[in-house]
Amino acid sequence: MTKEQYAEMLHDISETHKTGGDTAACIAKYRKRYRFAYIYNDTIFKLLFGTPENMEFTASFLNAILKLDGGDCIDKLTFVNTAAEGALSKSVISDVVVENEYLERIVLEVQHKEDDTYSDRLVYYVAKHTVASKAHGESYWLRNLNLISLQMFDGFPESRNYRHSIRLKNQENDEFFKKQTITLVEIPKFLKGDYSSDSSMLAQWLRVIEGLNEENPVPVPEASLFARLQEKAKLSIFTEEFLVSEAMNMSDRLYEMYVEKKQARAEGLAEGRAEAIDILESLGAPADLIEKARKIAAEKAKESPSNL
Repeated sequence: MTKEQYAEMLHDISETHKTGGDTAACIAKYRKRYRFAYIYNDTIFKLLFGTPENMEFTASFLNAILKLDGGDCIDKLTFVNTAAEGALSKSVISDVVVENEYLERIVLEVQHKEDDTYSDRLVYYVAKHTVASKAHGESYWLRNLNLISLQMFDGFPESRNYRHSIRLKNQENDEFFKKQTITLVEIPKFLKGDYSSDSSMLAQWLRVIEGLNEENPVPVPEASLFARLQEKAKLSIFTEEFLVSEAMNMSDRLYEMYVEKKQARAEGLAEGRAEAIDILESLGAPADLIEKARKIAAEKAKESPSNL
């Protein structure tokens, strides 16, 4: 299911639970309608990619994002505390934090919303995790840190690339410090762009995940890692207790913002139709054509915002 569909389901479950309704029946209704959960939801993503039992998913996905192959591939990971605390500064809690056998840290973030501080936030995360993973002692020696941001918006809209690797460099583009890397993956750009010839492992991962979110799973080899992900992402796997907990933890304001967006779109469409009718009248269009346009506008106005 999509992000919007997942939000609608959680809101419905929450309201049913609050009013003492039949939450099992409510959940069953959605299980008949949808086969898969929304993968990029924070909690779902953490369950699929942030737990030791699914380490193979995480390792393969990280290898794909970081373009690691052969002897450089990540085979084993240690899942560490996702919180980077700070007594004198703001703490951060990341989605997935792992370390490889050399104690090099990899942080995986899903960024849903763009704002004026998103790049500041990523740099701050790098600083916090750099300190959190620093070797004990007085030396300034630092371990490698990779911070990955899976973004639902474009970080570099003018670039054709949907994956970007960012490091400190000088004016001649020479790398100054190689131990801190921010990797951005612009998911909408990949999905909307012409990347059909991209057969990279990252492209395969993004297609498989999108297929689940759109309820249209892509064909994958039987018993493959992707096939196992498709099984793990089924909505039927998640218990009633888990979904009710998710629903009750979902901020009402988050759902309100989603509904407001739909209503604003509906109002915008209504205004556009009214303007179109005014233009027809000003151009002296036949009365029957204007009346037909009014009837179409009236019918469209009756449609539920959820159908838009």
